[in-house]
Parts: sequence; structure tokens; C-alpha cells
Amino acid sequence: MMRRWMICVLVAALTCTVIGWIIYIPSAALQTLKPVPAHAQIVYCSAQPSRAVLERFSRFRNWKDADRFFKMLIKNPVAVATVPLGGLDRRDTWVAVSAMGSRGFLLRWQLMLFPSEGIKSLRSYGSWPVWQYSDPSFPLWMRVRFTITEGLLICSISDDSHDIYYLLDTLDGRRPSAERKER
Repeated sequence: MMRRWMICVLVAALTCTVIGWIIYIPSAALQTLKPVPAHAQIVYCSAQPSRAVLERFSRFRNWKDADRFFKMLIKNPVAVATVPLGGLDRRDTWVAVSAMGSRGFLLRWQLMLFPSEGIKSLRSYGSWPVWQYSDPSFPLWMRVRFTITEGLLICSISDDSHDIYYLLDTLDGRRPSAERKER
């Protein structure tokens, strides 16, 4: 009986350790400027974002999910920047990065298993799954693509569908980052 009890305690401790290891995200991984390219123009960066400031970035007042999106962003540190990556019509790419922490894992699994209306999965880049959000109120040129990495929500809004991959290269250290520039 004592042996069975000890095995149960050890299995429970091992399970808690594994779950804690999966969910734990070191603070160094939650740097919102890490995926932003070094040549970006930082528009907004805050550890405690203001809803009024974030709503200024929303040009599309009839975007049906905007309220839910802003409620999610307001709880986390956020950075917004423009990057002149030179898409089809030479529009700047808007980049939004939010440090979601361990909730990012849950959101990634939710999107993989039960994607919301307007969200479709695209090809992965490395180990990171990428999604595209489409809404009829968006202009024809606008592509909203996003990914959820280890605790970061990275979103690019542009006319070039490969800009999100450029941001992931920056996150992985293959390109210069604004985080290094700020130090």
C-alpha cells in the first residue's frame, strides 16, 4: 500500500513538473520588440497599453471582432510599428506584437483545433503555425497574418503575404531586431 502511494505521489509530481515546464515562459522570451526589424519606425510600445490609444489604430469601425481583439491586447505589453518592407504597392507593413505569456499556448491550440470565423490556417514557417484573418470590411489589398510563438502574438498587416515570415526571421535572430537597437 505504501509503495502504491509513493508511486502516485511521484507520478503527480512528475506530471506537475512537465506541465509547469511546458507552460513556463522566461521573461527574456516576452520581449515585444524582438520580432520587430531594426529599421522599423516604432509607433507605440507600452507595458500597460491604453485602450484609447489602441483604438486609434483601428481605421475600420465596422470590423466586427475589433472589440474582442482590443480587449485581448489591453491585458498584455504591446508594441506597434511600421516597417518599409516594400510590398506590391509600396505600402508600409504594420506590425503588432503582444506578449501573451502562457495564454499564447492555449490560444494556439484553440486556433489549431477550432479556428474562428474568418481565420484560416496557412503553411507553417519553421515550427511556427501561421494564420490569416479575412474580413469583408477590409480593403482588397489588406492581408492580416499572424502567428503565436512562445508567448508572443505577432501580427503583420500589409499587402505582401510574406511579411510575417520576415518577422519570424527577425524573431529567430536571422535579421537585425529593434530590441538590440533599443539597448
